[in-house]
Amino acid sequence: MRIAIIGTGRMGRTLAALATEKGHTIVAQVARPSESFWDSLTAEVVIDFSHASQVPSILKHALAHRIPLITGTTGWYEDLPALRSRAATQIGTRWLWGGNFSRGIALLKVAIRSIVTLWDAFTDWEALLIETHHRHKKDAPSGTAIELAKAFPAEKAIQSLRVGEVVGEHTLLLSGPGEEVSLLHRAHDRRIFAEGALWAAEWLLRQSHFVGSFEEALLSGLNQQPG
Repeated sequence: MRIAIIGTGRMGRTLAALATEKGHTIVAQVARPSESFWDSLTAEVVIDFSHASQVPSILKHALAHRIPLITGTTGWYEDLPALRSRAATQIGTRWLWGGNFSRGIALLKVAIRSIVTLWDAFTDWEALLIETHHRHKKDAPSGTAIELAKAFPAEKAIQSLRVGEVVGEHTLLLSGPGEEVSLLHRAHDRRIFAEGALWAAEWLLRQSHFVGSFEEALLSGLNQQPG
């Protein structure tokens, strides 16, 4: 693939390195795209790991230039309904977003939704969602924690920790009289998110029209291994 990356931070650099290692071509990588970036772009797909404030503008330009877009930035989901509605009306739009491109997190969501179907019977239990990330991460709770909270709509507390260089850890703790259940996802290497983003890009290029999340793409039944 010919890939343009928006974002020069940790994820942007990890993605560029992994994509190159896998034989893809990085045609451009910028922190903030200018008009000339879009006008001269030769990429087959754009992958955005920049900042929430840039998402509406990046989507606008991707739609105008009919370039498939992967949005991996978090912290913008209050704008999602309006942006999704706008993108879906344009024939041939290919836009996929995700707060976390780990397939393990997708499995965790499935497990959580199964628990939700039984939760009304556990009236004397309490739930706590704990998310831990490196001290450089600015948004709290994380985009992934927000998505997990939506998957488990029952009353719960959310605790955010920022410490050291932790890649990412999410735990749903269910505590009852004399026992507790813990569902944990721990990312050991930031490359798993880059792997997922590359899988998403390859999958999106095979679609004629798609406006949806990473999880929706996985659940489409085309969940082959990242290339």
